Amino acid sequence: MQQKLGLNKFYKRETREKKLGRWVENQENGRRMQEETKERVRIMQNMTEEEKESAAIATLAQKISMKKEIPLVDALEEAQEKYRKNKIEKL
Repeated sequence: MQQKLGLNKFYKRETREKKLGRWVENQENGRRMQEETKERVRIMQNMTEEEKESAAIATLAQKISMKKEIPLVDALEEAQEKYRKNKIEKL
């Protein structure tokens, strides 16, 4: 690709300082892109963790609703409180 664009001759004429500057810039861009990718992966993993928590809370709310014979909305609030308490105790 560089050969087709005639960049090889251009790069050969550059000084060492410019070559080093270009190399450093490429390294920095690579690190930045790697950090962005890691952040995207972390966000995706957190989303799946939140979905797991949501499913656990919904299941707990259904059990409470059936056991106490209360509306699901009220049971959901109670389930959230219980889930948070259990999560804190585990830590």
